[in-house]
Amino acid sequence: MRYGLWYVLVVALALPVNATESPIETRIDAIVAPYLAAGDFMGVVALQREGGEALVLPYGLASVELNVPHQVNDIFMIGSVSKQFTAAAILLLEEAGALSTADTLAKHLPGFPHGGAVTIEQLLTHTSGITDIYSLERFGVTAGREGEFEEVVGDLGREELTFKPGSGYAYSNGGYALLAAVIERTSGVGYGDFLRSRFLEPLEMSQTAHDGPSAAVEDRVPGYDPWGRAGLSPALPASAAFTTGSGSLWSSARDLLKWSASLHGGRVLSEESYDKLTQDHGHGYGYGVSVFQRFGRDVIGHDGRVAGYSSDLARYLEERVTIVILGNVQSVARDEIRRLVAAAVFGEESAIPEARDLLDPSPTSLEELVGVYSFGPGFEVSITESAGRLLARANQGGHSELVPTAGGDWFSRMLYATVRFGRDQEGTVDRLIWGSGEGAPVGRKIRSQSVLKPSSP
Repeated sequence: MRYGLWYVLVVALALPVNATESPIETRIDAIVAPYLAAGDFMGVVALQREGGEALVLPYGLASVELNVPHQVNDIFMIGSVSKQFTAAAILLLEEAGALSTADTLAKHLPGFPHGGAVTIEQLLTHTSGITDIYSLERFGVTAGREGEFEEVVGDLGREELTFKPGSGYAYSNGGYALLAAVIERTSGVGYGDFLRSRFLEPLEMSQTAHDGPSAAVEDRVPGYDPWGRAGLSPALPASAAFTTGSGSLWSSARDLLKWSASLHGGRVLSEESYDKLTQDHGHGYGYGVSVFQRFGRDVIGHDGRVAGYSSDLARYLEERVTIVILGNVQSVARDEIRRLVAAAVFGEESAIPEARDLLDPSPTSLEELVGVYSFGPGFEVSITESAGRLLARANQGGHSELVPTAGGDWFSRMLYATVRFGRDQEGTVDRLIWGSGEGAPVGRKIRSQSVLKPSSP
């Protein structure tokens, strides 16, 4: 089940576990096993207590086509885990007196529409009203694979604000693209160059870089998206034009453990800057990090999902333990894995969910499901059909296949969510229910025809 055990750095950790239980790596093996078998996870799970050695466990295949197993040094795209690097860069510039988080965007990007109303702190905390990258027409037209960073910044300026700055919260990759533009304008160097000179080289993070580490290309792993019941399809990466600042970094488990130890150990930011980064500014979010509790423990962390990859970096503050999950399958199965791994590490009770009974896709009865469903102002989900398969797409974002279940619902292996279609009194499909609970969001069907019919991977 697990590949490359001979690469494990250390096979024992001084973690708070019951001595009568099996070793931590054996328990993590059992946690990962069903997700590996379902094709929803391949990658690396890593643990480290501050001051101790690291445990890095590789699972599954780095390359499906070449049948190459994962190793501990493998390099993955880390998606939105990148945001904390962007936020730390902004804080370094503030420490140097080059900017203030209270500054308006207009001070550093003169002429940017809405720049006088938006502050840097609002960009950091997703309270600016700047639209998300995935809502841009350019992203939808090019599937996120073509464009220049400057063009994307210009597109963000032409979009209307989604709300008055400071009056609401909406997670925005677009806001972090603008922060990267501020870093470049203020420092006079490229985003990736700034990170390399100020963070990566001083911390000896040789396996981390913006848009691909040239010094370790052989360790980068290809990414895959779920397809069908348990299959995988090679994923085409998004252009850095759309991910710079918000999710463009590549990294390894070792480097992220090193980053966590340095960031939370006072070797990256001043105490004042660190407090600003990790403070809950509202909505459970700091600067580029989520601030929350898991199993009653205070956590600073962030997850990431980008075409072909999923990731999670969590620091348990009081316990001084970091857990890293890096996968080369774009699946939110990562959420279940991170919770179960934390439970195993801290001796908490947590059962592994039962396997879902998925069926082979069928082209029958799909036409009545196809359409556009509105979940409220500015948020629509398009359901399209391609080669007998059902695909869901939010706004201009990427597609996620919906696989039929034995119970009559549909399941997204990418988003790890159950979807149901509701009918009116005449039996016509009129709504989409996203989730399985009573309070699951409901989208009303506003158009019967699909706005896009994508080709199959």
